[in-house]
Amino acid sequence: MMFWQTYLPQPILFSWSFISIYWYGLIVVLAILLAAWYAMTIAKNKPAIDYNKLDSLFFYLLIFSFIGARLYHVFSFNWQYYSQNLFDIVKIWQGGLAIQGAILAGIVTVYFWFKKNMNSVKNKQKISFLQITDWLAPALILGQFLGRWGNYFNQELFGKPTNASYGIPIGFANRVEGYENFSHFHPTFFYESILSLVLFFILYNLTKAKLKLGTITLIYLGGYSLIRFGLEFIRIDPAPMFLGLRLPQVVSLLVILAVIVLFKVIYKPLPKSGK
Repeated sequence: MMFWQTYLPQPILFSWSFISIYWYGLIVVLAILLAAWYAMTIAKNKPAIDYNKLDSLFFYLLIFSFIGARLYHVFSFNWQYYSQNLFDIVKIWQGGLAIQGAILAGIVTVYFWFKKNMNSVKNKQKISFLQITDWLAPALILGQFLGRWGNYFNQELFGKPTNASYGIPIGFANRVEGYENFSHFHPTFFYESILSLVLFFILYNLTKAKLKLGTITLIYLGGYSLIRFGLEFIRIDPAPMFLGLRLPQVVSLLVILAVIVLFKVIYKPLPKSGK
């Protein structure tokens, strides 16, 4: 743990002339590639999905998930700053991508892609929107597992101060107001990364079971929302508050409630036929 406790990561991997490569951007790209690789690998074993026509789906997902993640962060967390510094909205390499915004935009993107591209499947009778989302869900959480490490190098989204051996040092300039005198904080990015990996393995194993359509999707949404809801109690970065809860917790609760309702709909017992 000595290295973990003493190493102070820097956001820039390397610079050459006026070009700088940021750890955050590199890790996000690697996370996207990991998710896409896994999804495409699984698609080869799904006869109902046309493997050769999925490029457009990933193209649109990449664009609109980024836009959704950024706009969610800009308008929900720091619009007062960005309204005065509009150019900074495009500086995604500095951080500021909200996963909940990416998930919402991703679901909408998949829905419209599915409605428009029914010809992208081999057999229209064997494919549905929920089959697509069930296929994508494990890939998404796998990407989130890796993507969270970008926060480590950006020195952001950490938790409360701690003296535990697994606490990470945060540079003075990156410490949240009111916590300047503390040096080590909970690595909430690491907690979320590990829990996301656990959720991935759960989803991976469930894909082998015969479940009703939408089950994998709902477990992903509900599972990640539970993870996020719990970790928000530790995080100290500024966030809008509602009824004593941080905005991501409110969104997580709404998602969890929706998941419970949809589970009841999916697994509603069929009415018994009269004799």
